This record gives sequence, structure tokens and C-alpha cells, in this order.
Amino acid sequence: MHRPFLLKSLLFLFVFVCILRAQTPAKPQYGAWGFDLAGADTKTKPGDDFFRYANGTWIDKTQLPPDKPAYSLRLAMTDLTEQRLHEMMETLAARDVANPSTLEEKVAAFYRSFMDEARIEQLGAEAIANVLFDVKQPQSRDDLAVLMGRESLDYESSLFSYGIDVDLKDPTKYAFYLRQGGLGLPDRDYYLKSEFEKQKAAYQTYATTLLKLVAWPEAEARAKDVVDFETKIAEASWTKVEQRNLDAIYNPMTVDELAKFAPGFNWKGFLSTAKMDNLARVVITEKSAFPKLTEIYAKAPLETIRAWHAFHIADNAAPYLSKAITAAYFELHGKTLSGQKE
Repeated sequence: MHRPFLLKSLLFLFVFVCILRAQTPAKPQYGAWGFDLAGADTKTKPGDDFFRYANGTWIDKTQLPPDKPAYSLRLAMTDLTEQRLHEMMETLAARDVANPSTLEEKVAAFYRSFMDEARIEQLGAEAIANVLFDVKQPQSRDDLAVLMGRESLDYESSLFSYGIDVDLKDPTKYAFYLRQGGLGLPDRDYYLKSEFEKQKAAYQTYATTLLKLVAWPEAEARAKDVVDFETKIAEASWTKVEQRNLDAIYNPMTVDELAKFAPGFNWKGFLSTAKMDNLARVVITEKSAFPKLTEIYAKAPLETIRAWHAFHIADNAAPYLSKAITAAYFELHGKTLSGQKE
């Protein structure tokens, strides 16, 4: 299970208990009914620019915090919630209990463990050594496809993203969706358009850095292989515009039909690892991309696929690892891709 997922699960439970115990909430911060009328720009006609009419004054007066790439009242609310949680957990963590039994004691113990920076520095990349070990063992593409099924269970990434959501054609039911994936940059355009050359070059440098930090063999050459591999994936992937066509992204089929439609990928092993052994039906989204992606996968050298796995494991785990790794992560994801200053 993703470490952050487990942390969030505990925090959500903790927040729920705190809410139940809370007293009657104070009056809304914004007016009598909680809407910020002062943030509107009434000089702008709503028919000309409704967004500006509703938010203009707030936008003009609000400064972007240096530790954020964007800001909104939603993010301000998140900051306040996290600040309150932080204060509560710090208070709880100060009372070290040898054998935690209550919810509060368990949260405190987990929090102390999660915040043990000295231990994090001591471990370095060893903290994910067991996951990287799993990548080094498989002898075939089928074995490596099985590992991709862990996408929602640990730090793995996948050539195909998956999830459960309301069925677009029958909202009384849920459907299992499969979507194109495999890219580490925000969009296919970052690989294919000249205007993103600097970001793509920075991404390859970042891949080299992470692979070196996890002691992956021939890090520089393998990082280039990873970016070249993802560039081919980008070429086969749908654009954002194509993905907005709700009819085009609804393509139900059985697992056997999927295996015939997009051969060259161990679909049953992948779905089994994703805990979907008995799945009868899937809905694939970017239909024409699927056989192209599985063909790219089937032709890619095993060492490239292994390096791709290793890099994305390190990238997904990076915010929770040692300072050298988190610094590299922030340099790419924070500064280069998001414009974040601190």
C-alpha cells in the first residue's frame, strides 16, 4: 500500500472522530451565509466575463505564496485544515506511548514514525530497496506487466491507469475503467512539442539523478532509454481534446476481448495483481491507443522496461525519502514544471 495512502487513511479517520467531538462551528468567515461577496469585481459585466465578475477583486488582492504553484480559497481551506491536524498530532506525539491502543495513540505513533527524518536520512534509497528488488527479478515482459497492477497498491506506475467509477452509460452501476498511462511528464505535448524541450531535457536529467541515487546500473544510458520509451508512448497517446469525447472514451469489452484487441501485454496477470481476478467487463477509454501501446511495450528491451519501473518507483516515493532525493524531486516537479519558488 502507498505509504501516503495509509497516512491519509489514518488522518481521515482521525479527522472524522475530531469532527464528531467538535462543538457547534463558529459563524462563517465570509458574510452571514459563507460567500465572499467582497471578492467579486462588480465593475466587470457578468455577461462579458463571469469569472472575472465573480472573482476579480480576490484575484487582484491575493498574492501567490512562494511555496505553491497556484492558490485558491479551496487551497487556503486545505492549508488551515492541515495546520490544525499538524497541531493536534504534534500534541499527541509528545505523549510517547509504548503500546498504542486508542485511535489517538496509534495516529501519534504513526506520525512519529513518518516524521523520523534522521531515520529517513540513514536509510536513503534503502527504504524502497524491496520494491526495486522486485523489478530486478522478473525474466519477461509478462512478469513486469504483473508488477504494473500494483499501481494503486504501492509506488509502481503503469502503462495503463485503472480505476472504478460510475458507468457513463448506466449511472446505476459502477464500471472498471482502463486508461492510457505510462508518462511521467504532465501531458504528451511535453514530449512532442518544441516549446517543451527544456522541460523534457530537465526530465531526463532528473531520471538520471534518481537512477543514480538508487544505484541503478548505467543510470545515464537507462534514463535516456526511459525518456525515449515514454516519447513513443506519447506519440501513441490521445490528446486532451480527444479524451473529452464522452462517446469515444466509452468502449466496454470482456477481458478476453481486450487481450485479443491489444495483444502483447499480460492483461490477466496485470488485473490479478490489481485485485481484479474475477472481472468480467472493462471499459477502455483511448481505444485506438491501446494496441499501439501494447506493441510499443512488446518491442521495448527488458532493461528499458526495468529501468522505467525503477525510475517511476523512485519518483513516486521521492517526497518521502532522503533530502537528496526530495531536492531532486522538487527541482523538477516544483520549480521546472510548476514554477514553484520554495
